[in-house]
Amino acid sequence: MSLVNQTCWVVGGVGVIGRGIARSFLQAGATVIVNSSEESRLEKIASDLLNPPKLVLVHGDLLPGQAEKTIDRALSQVNSSLNHVVAHGAVRYWTEMTAGCDETYSLNVAKRLLDMEPDEFLVASSQLAKMHFTAAKTLLPKLHGTNPTYTFVTGDGGGHRSGKRSSTGEINSHHIWGLSAALRGELESSDIVCREIRVGLAVNRPEEERINEPRDRPLSEDIGDLCAGVASSGGTSMDGGLIKIDCQKTLEDYLIKFDADKDKNINLPHIWEFNGSL
Repeated sequence: MSLVNQTCWVVGGVGVIGRGIARSFLQAGATVIVNSSEESRLEKIASDLLNPPKLVLVHGDLLPGQAEKTIDRALSQVNSSLNHVVAHGAVRYWTEMTAGCDETYSLNVAKRLLDMEPDEFLVASSQLAKMHFTAAKTLLPKLHGTNPTYTFVTGDGGGHRSGKRSSTGEINSHHIWGLSAALRGELESSDIVCREIRVGLAVNRPEEERINEPRDRPLSEDIGDLCAGVASSGGTSMDGGLIKIDCQKTLEDYLIKFDADKDKNINLPHIWEFNGSL
């Protein structure tokens, strides 16, 4: 698995999962672009990874009206080269609800679902999809080279009836599924290979499970290695471009299938989150 001389943009690259994805592409030899509207989050990923020279940090977001400027500023630093995009689009219901960290919180919805007016629901239910649609619409035309790829990384969206995920977060999660399916269909006959990696594994595991079944390395890095392996595989076909990860064994099988743990060009430190849970 080598991505030397290739460039990847990790949408959501400063988040918990996104940082693991960025790390894996860097280890595979790629130049990695990560953006954020918060400079402190850019500084943190750079510091945690010991400031690797191929990590390109861009202050700016991918929201409508701002995405084009952010992308132009980033690509000017890499000679307009872009071969792969990985867009992490899950709603992290399992994090603390602090601004800039948890998408459920940043959707900025304080009301219960049926307390909303229709216009409020229309805006709140599509926030995440709007951002990812804008990113895809703006980044897809920038992809070039042999077998460019666009990969969505999504969560389980499994209907957490215990209330772990807000109602609005649940709806937004399913919107990303729909956006991914639609783009995979539209791009099927194009030069761009579009896939979705849907992760159904428990993320922030209970303390007892962390003690009894410790991980050798963060789950985010396994997901990242799979993303890098998928990108380096080029046009390898999958069923509808959807890769579903429902258990650790399935994840490990896909890592083998895509040679995702081979040919690391550099060795970066692990980024553990939540006391070894992720």
